[in-house]
Amino acid sequence: MKKSTVGALIVGALIGLGISYVAAVAVDKTGTPAFCSSCHTMKPMVESFHYSVHGGNNPQGFAAHHCTDCHLPHNSLIGYLVAKGISGTRDALAQFGIIKRVDFKENFWEMKHYVYDSACLKCHHGIKEPEKAIGLADNVKELHQKYYWDAKKAGKDVSCVSCHNDYTMSHFAHPNLLETLSNESK
Repeated sequence: MKKSTVGALIVGALIGLGISYVAAVAVDKTGTPAFCSSCHTMKPMVESFHYSVHGGNNPQGFAAHHCTDCHLPHNSLIGYLVAKGISGTRDALAQFGIIKRVDFKENFWEMKHYVYDSACLKCHHGIKEPEKAIGLADNVKELHQKYYWDAKKAGKDVSCVSCHNDYTMSHFAHPNLLETLSNESK
């Protein structure tokens, strides 16, 4: 190979790595609560999140770091990036009045469409095989087997948030969000 070809390949690789790095940082930064709450419509969600178990209000102080930890699918990188692009574009167009904003209060109980089981299972992976999960009480294992895995196998439309939401489990992800959204619309 000629030196010029090798040099062009090295320069191309460095440019590709640089673009990949910038893209990875941009994807990361645009999923944070600070970024999401920069839009007025997301402030109630971000504020309520900080009072939740997933927002760090738990004995261990653990918190999900990004809104996208729960609100994007985690089945594949391509699926994640496509969903992020679609969601981000929709939110930006709505923020600037180009399309109608999502009415979060009206769509509150449609949470299974914007909280993904694959996101839940990314952190709570022991639930996939409750019989093998260490640290889960037997009744918790049985409940997840019966109400989630067996129901899924039977073709029922269940999701993690069918049971795990702020009305069945207080302070779960967005405590008092529905009330906050109701008060905001008055």
